[in-house]
Amino acid sequence: MGHERPNILIAYGLDDSLLAEIKEAAPNANLQTKNREDVTAEDVQWAEIFLGWPPRRFLKGASQLSWIHLPSAGADGYADPGLYAHSQVIVTNSSGVYGVPMAEHAFALMLAFSRTLYRYARFQQEKRWQKLPDSGELYGKTIGILGLGDIGTQIALRAKAFGMEVWGYKRRMTEKPPYVDHLVSGSEGLRELLTVSDYVVIALPLTRETEKLIGERELGWMQPHAVLINVGRGPIIDEQALINALRAGRLAGAGLDVFEEEPLPPTSPLWEMPNVVITPHSGGVTPEANRRITEIFCHNLKVWLAGRETEMKNIVDLEIGY
Repeated sequence: MGHERPNILIAYGLDDSLLAEIKEAAPNANLQTKNREDVTAEDVQWAEIFLGWPPRRFLKGASQLSWIHLPSAGADGYADPGLYAHSQVIVTNSSGVYGVPMAEHAFALMLAFSRTLYRYARFQQEKRWQKLPDSGELYGKTIGILGLGDIGTQIALRAKAFGMEVWGYKRRMTEKPPYVDHLVSGSEGLRELLTVSDYVVIALPLTRETEKLIGERELGWMQPHAVLINVGRGPIIDEQALINALRAGRLAGAGLDVFEEEPLPPTSPLWEMPNVVITPHSGGVTPEANRRITEIFCHNLKVWLAGRETEMKNIVDLEIGY
């Protein structure tokens, strides 16, 4: 496969100015754009480079596919080497793009609960003027952050600015960063974090290790007044166990941007639960994020064209999943 005039398929919604930057980075490339839902097997077979989420069922037949760039920070669904027609496929992701918007989104969800905005929104619909005595403050509260990658780090930095006590959980222990007060790992560490936290924020990738990490037992470790925020991946939580805990009053609330099944089915009880705030996997959707995705892609495109694949950013280890 030559790198002189590669076939590049972009199946992700970038505006014209960002597409122009890609064309400038690879002026001799054959570039096509498509809506994600319109991508066919022939499109994937044509592409050497794919920006977006190619339908997995087509990957085995894509013998000339060389590189996939995922617009997501995670690589779940694409980290299985057995998906591909050959072992030389490079997968890169957009890790580092979403720290700022996702951290702000997590805080929007936390503030919705601490300032009881989720209840005031319902009062507004009812034209009801009533002050709630139980609006609280984030200042002085304890936040437990599961995952201290780019997103978790940005959440921790903001939590310190809010005057919160910050606990962090990592699957593998490292030196404690200065913006974290307590760093834990393993099952006992997770239990300790869940037990002390007023707010628990999930910012982990989905891997074999993290799937169903938070189930009935772990939810039982949380305090009844605690709020669970998930901006990581839906399957990290056992959704039915969460619904049961919320219904039973064993958890005060949940702010959810991700779900086991997306779109969230209309039949899900979560839609109508008064102590749940739902956003449609939109935490990272900003024009600024698309600009950062394009910057990473263009850097990688230039070094790929030069045959310097080892200099590409955000290469996913297909064995460990991120």
